[in-house]
Amino acid sequence: MALRNESKEDRAARKQAVKEVKAAKKERKQGIIPEDYGQKECTLCQKKVDLLIRCQTSEEDHAQERWQMVCGSCWNKVSGGVVDGDDKHQHYRYGGLWKNQHKKDAR
Repeated sequence: MALRNESKEDRAARKQAVKEVKAAKKERKQGIIPEDYGQKECTLCQKKVDLLIRCQTSEEDHAQERWQMVCGSCWNKVSGGVVDGDDKHQHYRYGGLWKNQHKKDAR
């Protein structure tokens, strides 16, 4: 038994995972950045993107103070393509932008 009360296989798997994280960090420091590094998922379509719009889209969101992070294509659907919403999207509320600061071409 190892110090953490785990089997040899569990310890080997944990150590391998740590090595992979360290290797990825070393690659990022050397400028080798994966294409999707730092991206977040849209809460509606789960697509990973570099730019998300923070908004509330329903009466329930307003009541619970819950915010959605939506991509550009989903934003057009939830807001009607209008920054402050329109008559068809009465519960839409804009809350700002999130940008991927680790985007590869931003450096």
